[in-house]
Amino acid sequence: MRIDLLRHGTTGRDGHLDGRTDPPLSELGWDQFRRQTQSRIWRRVVSSPLMRAHAAAAEFARQTGCALAIDPDWSELDFGRWDGRTRADIAGEAGGAALLDAFYSDAAVAAPDGESWADLQARIARALDRILSSPEAAPALVVSHGGAIRAALAHLLGWRLRQLWSLRIRPGTRIAVEAGRGESGAPWAEIIEIIQP
Repeated sequence: MRIDLLRHGTTGRDGHLDGRTDPPLSELGWDQFRRQTQSRIWRRVVSSPLMRAHAAAAEFARQTGCALAIDPDWSELDFGRWDGRTRADIAGEAGGAALLDAFYSDAAVAAPDGESWADLQARIARALDRILSSPEAAPALVVSHGGAIRAALAHLLGWRLRQLWSLRIRPGTRIAVEAGRGESGAPWAEIIEIIQP
């Protein structure tokens, strides 16, 4: 089945670790979303509950009449005490640079009081399993976040954490995959399209 993974448009805070911090889409962000969905047809839309994803997904569902499901598992990574800050600001603190390096290279490392990549991958795996379990509602559009989309690609393609940084997923990027389950029940996918904003 085809699944389009769409990162919400820009909020004007590119470079900030906005996990639970939830600024609204900027006008450019709305434009990015509309260009990525214009003249496209999906039978259902699944969205993160965060407003920067949900607001645009809900508008698209209203305009097209397709089903909309809000799934908390598609929320962005919880950056804990780093949430809303820039990497440069965090790196400037004592020990911050080393912790950031560990965070981006070891899936078990979490931001202080936050969530690890392994935790994120576990909930994205659940979210993808729900989508793959109901293939009659394909194709599907998932409106989510950069970290969640990377976790989805890791789950479907078997990519390791360090490999995830080799693909730029800017706000407004749409990545289409053809996905399913093998005879063993394990998920598989191939990327069929990447559309940068």
